[in-house]
Amino acid sequence: MKAAMTSRRDYHITIFLFLAWVTKGLYLEALGPAMIDLKLLYKTNYESVTRAVAGRGVGGFLGAVVGAFVVDKYQRHLDLCCGVSTSIAGLCVAMVTYVPSIDYVWLLYCVLGCCSNLVNIAGTKLTLDIWREKSSTLLQLLHMGYSVGALLGPIICTPYLAVVQKESGEHQFRILKETQVDFAFLLIGLSTVAVALPFFYFHYFSFDQTDTKNDDPDQKTMKFRKSTWRDKINPAFYANGDFTFRLAVLTFFFVYFFTLVGGEKTFMSFVRTISVDVFKFDKTDASMLNILFWVCFTAGRLTGSFVSHFVQTKTLLIILVSVNAISSTFVNVYGLSSVNALWFSAILQGFVISPLYPLGVAYGNTLVTVSGFCLMVIVFAGSFGDMTYLWIAGRLYDTYGAGKIFVIFNFALCLLALTVWAFQLFIQTYRKSSKKIRSLPLLKL
Repeated sequence: MKAAMTSRRDYHITIFLFLAWVTKGLYLEALGPAMIDLKLLYKTNYESVTRAVAGRGVGGFLGAVVGAFVVDKYQRHLDLCCGVSTSIAGLCVAMVTYVPSIDYVWLLYCVLGCCSNLVNIAGTKLTLDIWREKSSTLLQLLHMGYSVGALLGPIICTPYLAVVQKESGEHQFRILKETQVDFAFLLIGLSTVAVALPFFYFHYFSFDQTDTKNDDPDQKTMKFRKSTWRDKINPAFYANGDFTFRLAVLTFFFVYFFTLVGGEKTFMSFVRTISVDVFKFDKTDASMLNILFWVCFTAGRLTGSFVSHFVQTKTLLIILVSVNAISSTFVNVYGLSSVNALWFSAILQGFVISPLYPLGVAYGNTLVTVSGFCLMVIVFAGSFGDMTYLWIAGRLYDTYGAGKIFVIFNFALCLLALTVWAFQLFIQTYRKSSKKIRSLPLLKL
């Protein structure tokens, strides 16, 4: 195979893919600082707000399916897919505060979820095609972009948030300053559209005739191009015919990312709201809590990327899910006991939970041949977990109060640890009874 040459266009695409992930962090995580304001703006409760935002999970299903199809059938149009999806996402987030009711917000977040997963799958595949053996580092960079965007979100939103004072009674406030959160969503939307525009230029006016992503394709690449969708939905297709083991792997994928994303999004979405409702934080302190969480989230992902060079992926995964089970138990037991405990919980969870998503992808990459269908399973599971956990969390918050948020978060992280441990036990048992697993190829993302 000829050595792949990286063009200037490839570097430019990579930069704007990073920025696209930054905008994903902005428009998907704006809920955290703005949840109270959306509740006030639409005169509703937390369950309705979280149910509306959980529409991104429903849209994520569609985005996963369409993204898998685009990746496997239209590989030379992935930049255009990123541009169109990011543009639509920008328009939708700009409209969040201008629709007639909270029900329309559900529809907008449904479209946002679809577009986000399209960018996720197409951008990931585009990075793999451009950088090949160097793609692991670049994929870590993309995930870093998401946390950077989520970190910038509170900074953008804080000046426009309502100032409220807690009064007697459950979830009762006195408004000291009216919300202007519509300006924050509009700014995020316009920034997202601005990032999308260069992708159209790359596709229509800067097409590189020396593009190497299709040069001299190897045998596995040709196998995927000639395969049908009946092949792709067959787990044995990714495992040289070993149906049983690979079905177990795809099931593990689904449960892992469903539980991880659901629990992660629950904590991210409610930690700021809890600080205001329970501890009466003003908007500055509440936003600082959110910012600190994302600073630690970014630091945790950087640390995980560094440590993964020295520790086996499987070993690191087992250690981290066990640490998260313990840390989430601490948050559940002590998180609401004092202000300092809440601050510590945000720091702790931001740092230890952030490596789990890319680490799960890396671990799965040692077990199956990654294609559009495998990426679809990952994002489908994450979207379903996002939708399910957020809806349950919002209902429990309205009915039983803030304490139940940490209960469901603790449950998710403990279930995640049990899933990983159970799967490791399955692998050990299967290895003893079958020799196939020892001969399976280990492929890099």
